[in-house]
Amino acid sequence: MKENKISYLVKIGYLLDLTDQEDEEDIEKNILRVVSDDIMITNGKTMKWESTSAIKLDPETMNCGRCCNCNNWVTDREKPNPISELNNGATVDGNLLCDECLPEDHRWSF
Repeated sequence: MKENKISYLVKIGYLLDLTDQEDEEDIEKNILRVVSDDIMITNGKTMKWESTSAIKLDPETMNCGRCCNCNNWVTDREKPNPISELNNGATVDGNLLCDECLPEDHRWSF
């Protein structure tokens, strides 16, 4: 009898800030080498690597920016094309705020 299995797709996001002097291509190659390894979790189970992607965040052309209060990267969930891997947030009185810095009564507040 075949055993039923449940599969999970686990997405993990990291942010990396580079200076103008750092070589983006070299950094990306090293990142891909590190994150493409399988990861051992509890009970002897292994998460097998499936894919890796990286995008260069550009607040001018993408729905992202820094929270005006805490400076964390955030996406405005009330505007088109939110970046799901970033913290949820919204614009209040012209200021982009993350879910933790939004007013408590805001629907995206954490």
